[in-house]
Amino acid sequence: MAIGANGVVTGAITNSTGTDVTVTQNAMQVDSNGNITGSSGFTVGTVNFSFTWQGKVTVTGNVISIQGTWTGQYGSGVFSGTGTTSN
Repeated sequence: MAIGANGVVTGAITNSTGTDVTVTQNAMQVDSNGNITGSSGFTVGTVNFSFTWQGKVTVTGNVISIQGTWTGQYGSGVFSGTGTTSN
């Protein structure tokens, strides 16, 4: 995933075998305080999955950390990750 200078989150989703799935929508945003909000959806075969997301992005030096929760029609969970900034 990538967070652009305008705060828009972009990226792709893969299934457990590493195959790309069809992303049908992605409306995630990070505001100036690092708060993540939005929704996304994708299709596997003929099944549509929809999710809402919320969380927080923090930056220390050039290390970016992300964590939060997701909720979908089949359950909910947590997400987290780290990476580096490009600037």
